[in-house]
Amino acid sequence: MALAEREPELRRLLDAIAAAGAGDGSVTVVTGQLGVGKTALLKEILRSAEADPGGPRVLTAAASRTEQDFDFGIACQVLEPLVAEADAGAADRWFAGTAGAARWLFPGAPGWPGWEPGEHNDVLTAHGLVGLLAAISADRPLAVLVDDLHVADRQSLTWLRQCARRIHDLPCALVVTVREGDPGADRPAIRELWELAKTRIRPGNLSEDGVAEVLRTMSDGRAGDPRVVAACHAASAGNPLYLTEVVRRAGPSVLGERLSAQLAVLPAQVGDCARAIAVLGEHAQPWLVEHLTGADSVAVAEAVRSLERLGVLAPACPPRFAAPVLRTAIETSMTAQEDLRLRVRAATVFHEAGFAAETVAAQLLEVPAPSPAPWMPEELRTAADAATRRGEPETAARYLRRALLDLPPDGPERGWRLVDLALTEAAFDVSAAIRHLTQAIGLLPTPRERAEAVTLLPLSAFLRPEAAVLVARVTPEDAGAQAGLRLEARIRLTRCEDPTLLAGAVDRLRELGPEPPIATLAERELLAVLLHAATLSAGMPAATVAELTDRLLRCAPASSAEFAGTAPLLIISALTAGALGPTSAWLESAVGEPVRGRPARPASLIAARGAVLAQTGQLTRARATAWEAYELIGGNLGEAPESLVMALVAIAVVTRDERLATTLVEHYDEHALGRAGLHIRAALLMLRGAATAVEDPRGALARFLDCGAALHRAGWRNPALFPWRTWSAWLQRRLGDPVSAGELIDDEVRWARSWGAPAPLGRALRIKASLSSGAGDTDGLLAESIATSRASGDRLELVRALLAEGALLRDAGKAGAADRFREAYRLAEGCGAPWLTCRTAEETTGPGTPAGPSAALSEAEGRVVGFALDGLTNGEIAAEINVTRRAVEKHLTNCYRKLGISGRAELAEVFGAWGFGARSSV
Repeated sequence: MALAEREPELRRLLDAIAAAGAGDGSVTVVTGQLGVGKTALLKEILRSAEADPGGPRVLTAAASRTEQDFDFGIACQVLEPLVAEADAGAADRWFAGTAGAARWLFPGAPGWPGWEPGEHNDVLTAHGLVGLLAAISADRPLAVLVDDLHVADRQSLTWLRQCARRIHDLPCALVVTVREGDPGADRPAIRELWELAKTRIRPGNLSEDGVAEVLRTMSDGRAGDPRVVAACHAASAGNPLYLTEVVRRAGPSVLGERLSAQLAVLPAQVGDCARAIAVLGEHAQPWLVEHLTGADSVAVAEAVRSLERLGVLAPACPPRFAAPVLRTAIETSMTAQEDLRLRVRAATVFHEAGFAAETVAAQLLEVPAPSPAPWMPEELRTAADAATRRGEPETAARYLRRALLDLPPDGPERGWRLVDLALTEAAFDVSAAIRHLTQAIGLLPTPRERAEAVTLLPLSAFLRPEAAVLVARVTPEDAGAQAGLRLEARIRLTRCEDPTLLAGAVDRLRELGPEPPIATLAERELLAVLLHAATLSAGMPAATVAELTDRLLRCAPASSAEFAGTAPLLIISALTAGALGPTSAWLESAVGEPVRGRPARPASLIAARGAVLAQTGQLTRARATAWEAYELIGGNLGEAPESLVMALVAIAVVTRDERLATTLVEHYDEHALGRAGLHIRAALLMLRGAATAVEDPRGALARFLDCGAALHRAGWRNPALFPWRTWSAWLQRRLGDPVSAGELIDDEVRWARSWGAPAPLGRALRIKASLSSGAGDTDGLLAESIATSRASGDRLELVRALLAEGALLRDAGKAGAADRFREAYRLAEGCGAPWLTCRTAEETTGPGTPAGPSAALSEAEGRVVGFALDGLTNGEIAAEINVTRRAVEKHLTNCYRKLGISGRAELAEVFGAWGFGARSSV
């Protein structure tokens, strides 16, 4: 443990020792509560003395309870090593006069007279030891350090008290440490030493800066985090020993051992009181402590005062521990029988006194099943209801899990309790909810009850593959009319990767007519699932899907329980259909609403809003919103809703947020990806492909094609949801396969026209134009792409289309190129897309050109850098812009010099890790 914030105390101690060297002896008492660092101060003095061989000779001793029965034990620890090393002449000189009465204590000394029991008088021996100390200090000044004096043997205390009375006549500094609150600290000899002390030192607890210093010297990697430092300070109250316990990662509890040893020498009622307060926690009222310990009020009050003197309790009413780590140490030191007895007694007292059910349940969580009283399971269930209403489902689930342990392993009652647990867990652990609901279905006696239980789980939970086992054991015919519709919705959602059933869902949607009924929750849930199926398969026009999702969103405010089921599906459908305006308005309203006690702005809503911002070209806000959603779920992507993960992936791709992309990819390793549904698998394959399209085009193409194959098998044709064809076509063209590229982009245009949303159509038309060999076709495709992109509200896509048309007009020597470039620059600058701003700036001259990395480059150099970022070799760049290879090399050399970099490897760091240069236009 580092010695922090102890400079004043050390200086006073060293001054006292230095004064002894000058002939001015003194007594110094270092006192303080358990763990404050008294021993550490003595060790630091010893280290300083060893570094100064010319100073006073330092003699040390440490008292121990196990050695209290050894007469003059401390005196022997202090003097015996020195006496044993003395020659005969020095020994005779030291033991001359009254000191001779103590010679029998040192059998290793020359001239030892021998000893027999009862032969010597303690008082004469103590006087002899004083004379011996005086004789030794006459040869060289002394510093005598005695640790834990409160547990020293009685005879040694007599000797030290006599030394203290003569200390001013001796060149000796006597430094002792005494623990406050220990019974031995009240002995008369120690009180007299306190009165005779010239210097009294009481080290205080560490500040937060001191805690940070200790963490640094312990090489704790968390020392630089202010939150960690504050948490460690709060848990330890700045006590060095407590701090060691807080940061301890393994090994025995030193604090627990020392605390147990200290309580063992105090009256039994003190330890009982400490354990009762640990169990009661914030409810440790004196009368409750009396009930748990069986002691009267006087005994409890005295025990509390003893614990306060020891520093275990803070001076407060009701009693509380001076630091949270002390409560933990007390709890872990209790035997299982002690803990069980106190927990049951505390729960019983709380129950009989009418405390809140959660106060009772907090004790019952620590009581193993079966509960010793019949009222206990009901208290746990009541506490779970209260925690749920307060918006703490994790706490409620703990109560329900404990209540389950009191039920027999089979039977309908256990089944319905498992249903309650599953519904609670659905708010934070969907996998556990599905698992427990599956167990419940096997215990419910009738098909109708089983069907109703399945419908209670939120609709969006059935996007997970493991939910298929739930619906495999029920049918809509098992339930009533409305429950049947809800069950049908869940069954269809679990089978959305079956192309036949997906097509059947679209047919079912058509059967409902142009205005499907949405009066009941069951009808809305079924319509949400059917619209989701139509979105995946592009089986209905985007306009129809957008209109119906808007109607349903207006029926599902974020504050309703329905939000958890239908809204995530509806948001996916609405954004895919291009209904950005209505969806954005709904999200802006919903984000501010409280959601059933959960966080005021749930992560799924925030992520969806980020996806809207990304699609409308507000990239800076979209990135910030994505990270806000990520932090709100605590980085727990494993339990995040599918819609949230898909939104984060979309934001990462559109904004090119490398850190977000890396976070998502690293979480979903191959094992996690294999267990995920197609929504997540396809999204992550798209993200991995997009992130590596420039540096590894073949690997990226393989990922896009794998994604496309999986989507094709499932019947998911929508080009807006997963635009794998446009990425694949661009990469195939780059890798020299224009035929395959043309086939894919033709399919994409066809599906985009069939779907009808403007954003995917504008992108597909632009990519087809970039792959087209006919100038006339290119003109028409780009004009339509620009018009469609304007209608979509996707500013990024409009920038790309304007750049493409501007380049076409410029290369053909036609008018209008500059206008296209200027408009593209204005839009790119407002989007927060530096890779596009650089490209548009390369085509724009005059005021307003950005001061980014490309500002230093000429137009020709900027074009070369763009192609280099795309991964083209120098020879390929030369062929692309019709110059010699040497000219390309010269341009790149000038670029490296202007940008202050050494080569191609650093271009990505300057312009963005994903590259995306002149031709990466997807």
